Formats: sequence, structure tokens, C-alpha cells
Amino acid sequence: MYTYPAYLPWLLATIVALVLVWLAWRRPNRQRLALRILASAVAGISLTLLVFPPTTQQAINPSAAILLTEGYNQDTLEALLQQQEAKPIVYTFGAEADNVSTLTSLYTLRQQQPGLQKVHLLGYGLEEQQLKALEGVQLVPHLSETTAGIRAVQWPQEVKLGEAVTIAGEFKYKTHSKLYLHAAGQLRDSAEIGTNSTYTFNLNYTPKQAGRYVYTLLAKTEAQTDTLGRVPVQVNEQQQLSILLVASAPSFEFKFLKNHLGEQQHKVAYRTTVSKSISQSEWVNMTKVDLSRINPKLLQNFDVVITEPQALQSMSAGERATLQRAVTEDGLGVLTIATAPAASKSTSFFTSFQSKRLSQQDTRSTRAGWEGSETNINAAPYTLVKTTAVTGLVTEQSSNLLAGAKRAGWGKVAMSFVPQTFPWQLEGKDQVYASYWSTLLSAITKEQVKEKFWQLEQPQVPQPDKPVILSFTDYTLAAGATTPAATVTSLAYSASINLPLAQHIHQLSTYNGTFWPRRSGWYKVETPNAAPYFFFVQEPSDWEHESIAARRAATEAFVAQQSASSAADAIAYKEEPVSLIWFFVAFVLSSGFLWLEEKL
Repeated sequence: MYTYPAYLPWLLATIVALVLVWLAWRRPNRQRLALRILASAVAGISLTLLVFPPTTQQAINPSAAILLTEGYNQDTLEALLQQQEAKPIVYTFGAEADNVSTLTSLYTLRQQQPGLQKVHLLGYGLEEQQLKALEGVQLVPHLSETTAGIRAVQWPQEVKLGEAVTIAGEFKYKTHSKLYLHAAGQLRDSAEIGTNSTYTFNLNYTPKQAGRYVYTLLAKTEAQTDTLGRVPVQVNEQQQLSILLVASAPSFEFKFLKNHLGEQQHKVAYRTTVSKSISQSEWVNMTKVDLSRINPKLLQNFDVVITEPQALQSMSAGERATLQRAVTEDGLGVLTIATAPAASKSTSFFTSFQSKRLSQQDTRSTRAGWEGSETNINAAPYTLVKTTAVTGLVTEQSSNLLAGAKRAGWGKVAMSFVPQTFPWQLEGKDQVYASYWSTLLSAITKEQVKEKFWQLEQPQVPQPDKPVILSFTDYTLAAGATTPAATVTSLAYSASINLPLAQHIHQLSTYNGTFWPRRSGWYKVETPNAAPYFFFVQEPSDWEHESIAARRAATEAFVAQQSASSAADAIAYKEEPVSLIWFFVAFVLSSGFLWLEEKL
């Protein structure tokens, strides 16, 4: 392509302007001479520049680009552009922006800009799969924070019947609003959020039947009601436990507890001391065993022991040692119900919890809560001191603990300063009573060893057309065994596909597989001779914060793995044509003036 010297347009413009000025000067009419000379010069220069359009040089950086993603901040973009010596090319991917190039695939970015070495990323970030297209390019993040809505949320994937489903999280909103938990066709729990505030919420519901359920979290303002996300939960039948009750004397507390546990189909053995050398034994839902002496053979039959400090003291040293070994070596759980801290050092293994006195009365009434429930309760005048080793099971005001547990070897020991719970049954509060004891028993019962099990590794909220990583662990597989066969089934459409598994490099008993769901709903993954695992795939619009958090985490992880060296900017210059409209307007106005002035 032929190019002319840079001085040629200005040389011709000067010649044409001088000619027109000379013609205007030599006219006999000297009126408006200065205007004629000025108009002649403007007409000559603008005509020449219309024929030979001028250009300007603009500094560019072909090695850098700015990528706008969902949630980018316009102020951040403008500040970034002002900091750059040479203007990078701006692209948008999954976000709306004016006067920028739109990308439908990140793999085309290098095709459009072959010398790309650095990308400034604005917005919420990119998904892990999308970031693979930018491998080898230095990524500089300028990530945005979420402004309103759910910040974080969690709930149990599985609960046992009788346990509460607790949805806990953090919510921020600009206007006054309410959160609702919709379950089993009704609004079950709510929380009120003030204007421009961040609120930590706990919403609870106790399912009435076993099964798989999908609850909904709603946000309601004066104007509208929004669905924040769905809460899938699998409610399993209560595990049938074997429980040993050891009391120092007959009491209503242990009698009511024995009857309640029997009604829940648990196996219960009850021993109480009637006099110094006489004890009474009862059995519910189980065959009779000798309860006269605590020995290893007896304790092998039980998951939990519930007792009192006085009963522990009345045991022989050998019996207490046997009970202690059952906790540390076999995983037994022991709960001690007390009215005051134990003074005897002989029971310290079971009762060595830090405590403090809150009242000089023998009993006190307080407001207490545990997972999914809150009620008035009569407690001892003492409270447990919360430490890093103690897990709170029942809490009261000022975060004091009425019941707590701590790990001891393979098992757990727990202590409670709630000596009487049977009045709840007398008052007709059967659900409160059942919830209380279900919480305590679930926390301390002997843990079942699972030899084969499935897990959902990530993400917390599976969505259609996004990878779901499932893992299968089998501790029974011998070295060199063949890889297990697995299938994933959609419960809604009864369609099954094979799930290829790959053995973990470091954990040879664990296999991972990646599943790409196409629709929302319940899915089941299973392998022969192992219990199936159920998981729920949500709609793409559910739990938007989870998608944002995942993109932020993936972007930050990608940046952390990059080389520490920074790519140097390569400054280049490109010629930008000056808009011809200005020269055209100048030519029309100046030539029009010269024509009109001559007619006057």
C-alpha cells in the first residue's frame, strides 16, 4: 500500500491557503478583508485535509488486556485505565459494558491479541474451567465484593428423625426485610433484618417423617418476595442405640428417660441402687444381661452410658477403670447428670469440666437452647465454662453451657447441669423432651465405623452443566483391586449413566469421579455392596452467593499458583484517523461565507 510523506498534506494545505488568501487580497473591495483572508485560509486547509485525512498516534499495550466479568465496578475500571501509561484493550465476558469487545469464549482472547501476557480481571472472577483458557498469562485480580443478599449459608445434608434442620448464615440487605424458612408447605421460622445491616441468622425446622425433602429460604420486603435458594435435606430414621442407665437411687428422671428411650425403640438397660447392697435392674427392647458389675463384656453391648456422680463414686476402682477404657479404646459415650461439680478425684475422668456458680439457690430457672429448640429450663446453680476442648450441647444466656461434651480417646464424655427434664413430659412438651435427649445422645453416642461410603466433595451447591466431584471410599479393598463400578441415576427421570472413577494418588482407598448434571433435582450415586448416596442439583438461580464465592476462590487459587515474576508492558503506538466531520463543517462554513460575501 502506497504511503505519502507526512509533510505532504500540510505542504499542499499551505499552498492552497496562500493562493486563496492572495485572491482575497487582490480584490478591489477592501471591506471585510480580514474575514475573507481568514475564511480563505480555513477553506484551503480544510479542503486539503479532507483529501489527505490526518492521523494521531495513540499509545497501546498489545501485551495487556482488561477483562470485565459479572459484578465489575465502573469506578475500578476508570481508575485502572488512568493508571496505565498505554491503554489496554478492554473485553467483556459474561457482563454488559458499552464500547468494549465482547467475548463468547476465553479461548478466542489470544487469537484476537496474540502477544497477550497480562490480563487485569475485574468483577467476581471466573470459574475453574474457564481459567484454564488463561494458563500461561499473568492474571492480575481486581475482584468485587458482593453488595447485598446472602453472604454465607450452611445446613446439614443429613439429619436423624427428631433432630432439627438448622440453616445458618449471614445476610445483608439495604432495606428492611424478613427471612423465612418454607418447609412442608408452611412458613416454619423467620428472622427480621434491619435496614443496611448484616445479620447472622439461624432458622430451624424439625422434620416429622423420614425421607428426602427440599425446603426453601425466602427474603421478603414490602415490594416483593424473592427465593434465595433451596435447602435439600435427607432425614434418616433414628439409629437404634443401646443405652445403659446407671443411677445411684430410684428417681423420676431416670424412670421417665427409660420409658421414653424404650418408646423410641432404643435398647435400654437400667440399674439403680435401692440400698447399700441391693440394686434393681430393668431391660427394655433387649434380652436380660447381668448388670450387677461393670465389666468389658457388658459394655461391649452399649453405645452410651448415662449416670450420676454418686453412681460413679459407688463403683469400684476396677469398674471405673473398665468404663474409662471403654471410652478411650472402644468409643463409648458417657453422660454424667449432676447437680453440682464432682468433688471426688476418683471420677475426674468423667467429671473434670470447669464450672462456676451463678446462683446461691439450689435450682434456678433460665432460658436455654440447643440445636433447633429454645425453652425455659430448671437447672442447677452451676454452669460449665466453655473452652476449646468442650463442645456446647445446651447453652443459656451469656453463652454459658448447661451441657457440654469433650473427646476422650476414641469416645466422648459429657456433663449436664440439668438434673430434671421429666417435668416437660408432665407439661405435655413431648417434642421439647425428645429434641433435648436426641441432641445429647447424637453428640456422644459411639460413632459407627463406615467401611464404604460416598461423599460430595464439591461444590456445596451443585448446579446443571457444572462439574460435581464425588468420592467413594472403600477401606476393604485389597491392594491391586479393580476400580469399583459406579452409576449415577436421576430420580426424576430414571435415567442412569456410568460414572468413571479414578484412584486417588495418595489415598489408595479413595476414588474420585466427575459428574456433569444436565437438570436440577435429586440424584443417586451407587456402587455394588455399598449404601447409595443422594445429592440434589439446584437451579442456576439458587444461592447466587455460592457461585460468586466459587469464582472468587477459583480465581484466587489460580493467581496463587502463578509465577511471581511480573510480565513487562510492551508499549506500541497505532495511528488513529482524525474525524473528518470537523474539516467538512469548517470547509462548508468558510466556503459558504466566501460565496455569500462576494454577492453582498
